[in-house]
Amino acid sequence: MSVPANINDIPYDAPLSIPRASRSFILTQNRKGADRTHITLPPVDLRNKWILISGSNNGIGREAAIQFAAWGANLVLAARKPPPTETSPEQVVDECLAAARKAGHEDVSVEWWEVDYTKLSSVEELAQRWLDTGRALDVLCNNAGIGSSPGGGSVWKTEDGFEIIHQVNLLAHVLLTLRLLPSLAKAAEPRVVCTTSCFHFLGTFDLRNTNGELGKTGSEGVNYYQNNKLWFQVWLTELQRRLLLSKEYQHITVNGVHPGYVNSGIWNLNTVGGWFTRIKTWVVKMMAYYFGINEQQGSLAILHGATGLKSGPDPELQGVGEKGGLGGGRYFSRTTELEAMPHARDPDCRQRVWRKVNDELKLEDKGLLNVLGLKYEERSKL
Repeated sequence: MSVPANINDIPYDAPLSIPRASRSFILTQNRKGADRTHITLPPVDLRNKWILISGSNNGIGREAAIQFAAWGANLVLAARKPPPTETSPEQVVDECLAAARKAGHEDVSVEWWEVDYTKLSSVEELAQRWLDTGRALDVLCNNAGIGSSPGGGSVWKTEDGFEIIHQVNLLAHVLLTLRLLPSLAKAAEPRVVCTTSCFHFLGTFDLRNTNGELGKTGSEGVNYYQNNKLWFQVWLTELQRRLLLSKEYQHITVNGVHPGYVNSGIWNLNTVGGWFTRIKTWVVKMMAYYFGINEQQGSLAILHGATGLKSGPDPELQGVGEKGGLGGGRYFSRTTELEAMPHARDPDCRQRVWRKVNDELKLEDKGLLNVLGLKYEERSKL
C-alpha cells in the first residue's frame, strides 16, 4: 500500500485511507476462529532454550507451559498471584517439572515470577529481573489477558490511568516486548508469540477510544476486548516491519495467534454483580463447554507460533531459519495462517497505533525506540 506523505502526523481522528472491510469478510474470517478440528503437532527439541510465557498458571498458557517443559525447555512462568478459582502457579511449576522428568529432561529449570499486568511498574520489574540474568531469551509468549472488565459496562481504570483491558491486553505486552528485545536479540532464532484473537475482526479501530473516552464499552467491556485485539495485531505487524530494518533485530520473528474457541477461564466474567451477571456467566460458559475446544487444543496455537516451520523466520529476509519459514507480522488462526484485518497491512493504521502506544507509555522518552524509531521509515538500515 502507498505511504501518505504526512504519515507521521495524521490525526487519530482523521478518516482512514483504506476502505471498510466488507461484512462478509469480517464474519467469514471471524467464524474460521471457531474451527474445532483436532490438531497434533510434531515433537520439538527445546533443550537449552529459555521461554518466558505470561498468563501461564491457567488455561492455554498452562497447557503450553507443560508441553514446552516436556520438550525440554527452561521456563519462566510470568503470572499474577491468582484468585482461588484459578490454578496456583506453584502447582503449574510442579506439573511442568513432572512433564519434563517424564520425558527424560532432568535438568529443566521452571520458575514462577509474579507479575501484575494491571501495574506497569510490575511489568517493568519483570523485564528487569530477566535482563539481570544476562541470558538470551529464545521465545517470549505474550499470552496474559482478560476477557471482560470489572466495570462491566462502565470504564474501569488501573492505577496507571488506563482502561484495564487496554493495559492488560495491549500496553503491558508492548512494554515487556520492547524491554526484552536486547535479550531476544541474543538468541539464534528468537520468536515473540502474541495471543491475539479472531475477535480482532470485530474490533473498531478508533484510537480516540483507547481508554473509554467515547464510551462504547459493550456488554462487560467486550468492545474493548475486540478493539485491543485489533490494535495488538496491527502493532505486532508494524513491530516486525521495523525489526527487519535493523541488523541487530532482523532475526526476531513476531506473530499473532488465535487459540480457537476455547473452553477456558477466559469466559469468567470479571464483574462483581448480582443474579443477572451469574446468568450471563453461566450462558457463555455453557456455550464454550458444548461448542469450544479444550485448553490443550487451544494451547497448540502458542506452541505452533513458538516452534512451527511456517511461523518461523524467513531465511531470505532474516538470515536465519529453515526454508519454508514465512517470517513474522502474520496472523495464525490456531495453526493456519489467515488474512488479518486490512488495518494490519496499511502503513497509516500501523503508524497510528505505533504512535499511540508511544504517547501512552512514553516509549521514546524511556529509550525503548532508540533502534526501532518513532517515525515511519521505509528505507532499509541494513
